[in-house]
Amino acid sequence: MSMEAYEAANKQAQKAFRAALNKGEYPYLSALDDFLPYEKTAGEKYIGLIEIPLNLVAGTKTAGRQNSFASNFMPLLSQETEFAFKWADLYEAQLDEGIRDPIVAYEYMHRFYIMEGNKRVSVLKSLKAVKISAKVTRIIPKKTEELENKIYYEFMEFYEDAEIYDIWFSKEGSYAKLSAYYGYQKGQKWTKESRSALRSEFLAFRKIYKAKGGDKVSITSGDAFLAYIDIFPAWQLQTASEEEIRKNLTKMWDEFLTLAQSKSMKIVLEPHQKEKSTGGRLLNRLLANETSKQLKIAFIFEKSVLNSAWNYTHEMGRMHIEQVFGSRIKTSIYEHAEFTNNSEDIIEAAIEDGNQIIFTVAAQLANASVKAALKYPDVKILNCSTNSKYQAIRTYYCRMYESKFLLGIIAGALSETNDIGYMADYPIYSTIANINAFSLGAQMVNPRIRVHLRWNSLKEELQQDWPECVHLISDRDGINPEHPTRKYGLYRRLAGDGAENIAVSICHWGKFYELIIRSIMEHTWKGEGGKNKNRALNYWWGISSGVLEIVCSQKLPEGTKMLIDTLTENIRRGEFSPFHFAWTKQDGSLTNEANRSLEPEDIFQMNYLAGNVEGEIPQLDSLKENARQLVRLQGGVS
Repeated sequence: MSMEAYEAANKQAQKAFRAALNKGEYPYLSALDDFLPYEKTAGEKYIGLIEIPLNLVAGTKTAGRQNSFASNFMPLLSQETEFAFKWADLYEAQLDEGIRDPIVAYEYMHRFYIMEGNKRVSVLKSLKAVKISAKVTRIIPKKTEELENKIYYEFMEFYEDAEIYDIWFSKEGSYAKLSAYYGYQKGQKWTKESRSALRSEFLAFRKIYKAKGGDKVSITSGDAFLAYIDIFPAWQLQTASEEEIRKNLTKMWDEFLTLAQSKSMKIVLEPHQKEKSTGGRLLNRLLANETSKQLKIAFIFEKSVLNSAWNYTHEMGRMHIEQVFGSRIKTSIYEHAEFTNNSEDIIEAAIEDGNQIIFTVAAQLANASVKAALKYPDVKILNCSTNSKYQAIRTYYCRMYESKFLLGIIAGALSETNDIGYMADYPIYSTIANINAFSLGAQMVNPRIRVHLRWNSLKEELQQDWPECVHLISDRDGINPEHPTRKYGLYRRLAGDGAENIAVSICHWGKFYELIIRSIMEHTWKGEGGKNKNRALNYWWGISSGVLEIVCSQKLPEGTKMLIDTLTENIRRGEFSPFHFAWTKQDGSLTNEANRSLEPEDIFQMNYLAGNVEGEIPQLDSLKENARQLVRLQGGVS
């Protein structure tokens, strides 16, 4: 029986050998020593005796017996050789009692190269085994700016905590996101139970993902797994049937294709422009009349409409579109769609009520929105957030950094102490750009200015008071109707607990909603993504679109008001950008030395602070629980 197994393995080897030759590829096992001398390394580290995934075994350490195996580790030598008999004996031993002696391997860039035990690896691969026991030494590459090298260094940090080799990513930040999903941060050791849960959940997913053709999608199984558990919780993989997982994968398949693209996200910076010709406008009216049935539109709030400034401004936006469109639309609101409670049920209820357009008005509802959109592809679902990489929904947000820059100029011009305050909410993408824009605006008119950064999402015991020297503060952009206060926008602290308002950013959500609904009514919605359908679409509109402005107090000095009006107009025309010049980070390094216009992704994915900011981006464990949830969902920078 063992020689029959050798014959079958030999046939696999011959097939792989011929296929490699036909492709012009090297047909034998690769040897680490053949290319390692040309690589820059930073030393070695003995990892110890561990179970290594056989799918990560890439070749041999030395060139000794590499020609005995095809590139798939199957044996090439004929059945009459001593090599074949030894292979067959090992096969028999594995069937009788298992191969117990560990192999010796070197790991380099997340791949294993065998020093001792090539035949044992070959036998186990022929039996489709998953792991093998090995004494492993890691060869550490020197740090470079190459993406694969950066990801590998993130992997080494992850391995120190989790001791898991199975998962590899193609995008930076993925290991931190995976750890946060399982409740861990960098430097925190995983429990045995957590390691076991992740391994079993990932392997269960990978088996079905590969069976559906995952190897043909140019992302790693780890990338696909992370996208999957964003929408369908990992713990469900423990209890779900293969059929359930397969159905979920089918729903998500287009999302995996989106992730596989080099530019998986399209950021729409301006609303779609209507045709200027009379014929175009007439055609749109005719098309609109053909589908003149009343549009049912739902607004879903995480909490009550009246318990936060954020919710209230969006409720005003809903009232705006009712006035604009009249009987052509019917709107309704759904409240208390808590992330940890019933958000999916509430979105589903809105769909069952016949709503064709759904706005989920909180970043915390993004994943529930994606899950609903995958289930009901005919319903248009939009989430108020940034940085979504899912094509099933669209996201929308204002380019707040533009107005924050203008507020920074006002603060810098009015400060009498060279110290101003900035109260931020959550350390998520786009928030950091807002802080930096404000700080750079202040520095533009006052080079000595220092911005003292505080976070209202920190745990109570970690929150700090403002220094005495801070008289001007930039705070949240609206008023909570239940708890009115003058401490919003840019304000001056007065004696006692008083405040004098100076200026505030205004997002005209009603205008935003109006423009989106018009694009649906006028049938331009489908074309906004361009020819490439496998991309996530994010609306990120600013001052030029009329959805964002700042309102200034009449007490603002005339010269400062004229400066703000001029810069606002220049931003509106596209003649000026707050980040279109070189500036210094906190670590003293210079960013944007080429004085170029930063790409939108570069702006809202900033993860560093300007040099004149006093403060830091908080770590995940320093945040309140609701803030930690949002950072994990939205893409945090801590």
